[in-house]
Amino acid sequence: MMISTSNLSNRKFKTGRALTVLFIVILLVTSCAGSPDSGATPEWLSSYPADSAYYVGIGGSNTGNLAEDREKAAASARADLAAQISAQVSSDLEVSSRATSEGDFSESVERTVNESVEQNLQSVETVDSWFSPDHGAWVYVRLSKAVWAAIINEEISNLTLRANTILQPVASGNMTEAEDMAALGRARSTLLSSPWGLRVKDAVFGSGGFLIDRVDAEISDRTGSMVIRADANPNRVKFGSEVVVSGFVSSGSKGNLGAYPLIIARPEVGNFEFTTEPDGTFQVTLEPEALEPGTIRFEVIPDLSAWEIPPGGFPVSRTAVEVLVDPILLALSVNSSVAADLASLDGAVGDWVSELPLPAETVPPGQGDMDLEFAWTVFDFPRSQTLANAPYITQVGAVLTISRYGNVLLVREIDAFKDGGLDWGQAHQRAARNLLELIADDPLLVAELVRAFGL
Repeated sequence: MMISTSNLSNRKFKTGRALTVLFIVILLVTSCAGSPDSGATPEWLSSYPADSAYYVGIGGSNTGNLAEDREKAAASARADLAAQISAQVSSDLEVSSRATSEGDFSESVERTVNESVEQNLQSVETVDSWFSPDHGAWVYVRLSKAVWAAIINEEISNLTLRANTILQPVASGNMTEAEDMAALGRARSTLLSSPWGLRVKDAVFGSGGFLIDRVDAEISDRTGSMVIRADANPNRVKFGSEVVVSGFVSSGSKGNLGAYPLIIARPEVGNFEFTTEPDGTFQVTLEPEALEPGTIRFEVIPDLSAWEIPPGGFPVSRTAVEVLVDPILLALSVNSSVAADLASLDGAVGDWVSELPLPAETVPPGQGDMDLEFAWTVFDFPRSQTLANAPYITQVGAVLTISRYGNVLLVREIDAFKDGGLDWGQAHQRAARNLLELIADDPLLVAELVRAFGL
């Protein structure tokens, strides 16, 4: 489907020209009101020049500074000239949806035309200029359409030479698939760097059409015929283990694939980029920190962006791989031997551990991959013997020990909490519960425990 960009550019051009004409009309009306110093208004301001052999631009500025106004008026005139050319270029060029989907084509045309006008100032003629103390400086410039055509033809010739030179090795068929794709990407970027690149003819593949269409067809043929195979080994692991993803890539257009860039894509995490071996095989190790507990699904796809090719515009092969990551089995034991009345809080300790952001599932002692011991520490202050109703004051803390296969990974002493009660049991319970509330809100302790699990 072909999409014309002329309507949008023409609207921009007409709007800009309307503002210029309105400014001139206001100027003429106020000039007629009369200022003895304004002089006669030139005809090109009262009637916009029209010449089939030239592009015309008129611009003005009125800041009160003559030197500044003349410079700004000249720049404004060139901008008006460029806007007229841009509108003509956009109406002449029709581009496919592939090109327009990569950005605003009309803005690209306008930017390129402005740059061309500024780079070829020697070709822009200043036909006349006019200054009025009341209305500032005005400049009338023009550019021969024949000269402009020569400028564009030279640009097209340069683009043709550059793009076809890049593609010559592709047409010869002596490169790997990856090298072909790299060359096609460079040629495509070269062509789309300028609106004139859409006019470059195919002088390499012999299609007789525009080169950009042939380049896109070559890319589509290659990406559409590609086959990717991938497997995870093992496909089920315990958290903390690595997974090896291996496979191969084959192409329907060439047997010699070469070092081909691929991506392991996980939208919620990010992309992992790698390159195949020259024969198309690959083997990639996913580190443990990239594998959280649960079912992990990812895709292996070509990395077209490595060649500046937009992946959304071309068919791409992709293969999905799933890995099941089991949580660590954490054996929790609560040691309340220092105060038997704290055994009633075993469930509260278990709840605290289960709410930690750990890749673990709590299991009974002796059944886990890792062990976490929560040992209460208690210090009872001597009770006054002279006061009949003296409170029972205690200080309750804890020691956390994390080990794996008998190797201690972390020993952490938790600062004790001081509290009291009507008896030792009540004092112990109150202090211990307050201690659990404090450590539940302690981000430093949580971070330390998380690090002990290798996260």
